Amino acid sequence: MNRLLLILLLLNASLHASQPNVLFIIVDDLTTTLSCYGNTHVHTPAMDALAARGVRFDHAYTQFALCNPSRCSFLTGCYPEKTGVMDLTTSLRKALPNVVTLPQHFKDHGYVTGRVGKVFHVADPKTKLDVELGPALHKDSEILVEAKAENDPDDKPRAKAKGEGYNRTFAASARPAADFTDYQIADDAIATLDAFKAKPFFLAVGFIRPHTPYVAPKAFFDSIDKTQLTLPQFYRADGEVLTHLPKSSLRPNNNVFRYVDPTQDEARDALQAYLAATSFVDSQIGRVLARLDELKLTDNTVVVLTGDHGYQLGEHGLWAKQTLFEGANHVPLLIAAPGVKPGSRAGLAEQVDIYPTLCDLAGLPKPKHLQGRSLKPMLDDPAAKSRQTAISTMVAPHTKLTGHSVRTDAFRYIVWEQNGGELLYDLRNDPDELHNLAAQPAQAERMNRMRERLAAHLKAVSAP
Repeated sequence: MNRLLLILLLLNASLHASQPNVLFIIVDDLTTTLSCYGNTHVHTPAMDALAARGVRFDHAYTQFALCNPSRCSFLTGCYPEKTGVMDLTTSLRKALPNVVTLPQHFKDHGYVTGRVGKVFHVADPKTKLDVELGPALHKDSEILVEAKAENDPDDKPRAKAKGEGYNRTFAASARPAADFTDYQIADDAIATLDAFKAKPFFLAVGFIRPHTPYVAPKAFFDSIDKTQLTLPQFYRADGEVLTHLPKSSLRPNNNVFRYVDPTQDEARDALQAYLAATSFVDSQIGRVLARLDELKLTDNTVVVLTGDHGYQLGEHGLWAKQTLFEGANHVPLLIAAPGVKPGSRAGLAEQVDIYPTLCDLAGLPKPKHLQGRSLKPMLDDPAAKSRQTAISTMVAPHTKLTGHSVRTDAFRYIVWEQNGGELLYDLRNDPDELHNLAAQPAQAERMNRMRERLAAHLKAVSAP
């Protein structure tokens, strides 16, 4: 081998060695009900450990609290107004036929790439990765039917028109962990890590729970004392007044209680089940992170973990996504990266920021189409300035009206089109969003400022 060729090979090896790997973990319907975010009832040791060695963003927000629009947004780095995706079936290619998605960008820059489990909601034909393994979504639904029959033999399917039957989309199962969808996803992720270990890689892993059905091995239910769970104000004796809320805000509950509103006991059972499903998926995330460690890849791997959006767990009587309230739009965001000191950040972040952040952490150029802003300055410096607003969009599933939310460090402003209503909450004094201040004269200046901010944002990000 001549000297020049040897130098080139060594230089190439050196460049590859300096490139960090990326493990991007997306958890379906995961809100901030984690121990590391202060929930004392749930057991999430794997995510807690990731938060302890990385940076926890305390105020990160989705751009659309529904799977397909949210994923299209953070996988392209564009707001929903640009992607044109605001439902579960539209392809991002309709509005953005040539956009380069996040995993494709890494492949185009020499990374070996893969996606395991649920990453895109609607498959993208132009993202061609080295490994593409989808989840067997039917498995947990079949386990739900079996578990409900075991737990309550008298609860058999009955006519939906009577408001009966499978109202409760949750149950503890006698099945072992290995029978569940997320166990298979973890297996596939581990196998992919083994295959990728010698090269710089980008691997996106999408876990399914705690998306409905909330099913998990019984031990995860038993670990949560449901008698200690506190229900939201809506379920308390003094209740919650909903008369001020626009119709578009109070979407029908079809995610958990499909046919009949829950009693207090059923609501507490559902909360226990959601936390149990969260604990179970944490155990599978732990298996993947443990394998990363066993392969001695942890120190040179950027790990990002987030939910695709948040979730309403009884707030305002809602058990669903697709709202503009804090619960459905607030998401966990954990980032552990080489050279980044552990800590937490109170500043606002958006999921649309993930793409440019990963570009910066990997030393890749940022595509011109990106609309988010890199979080690397905040990762490097806890005192770095964050964005002033986090903005989310929603199309109400029942009224079909479009609404927007503007979240600042202290307030949330919500507006629905066609004079569908405005809301303003002071989150410092009213974190449960119970008291609408929109009509108060003292808030007139703030309301105008919120309207102006939203208008400027929509003008800047909307597709031409």
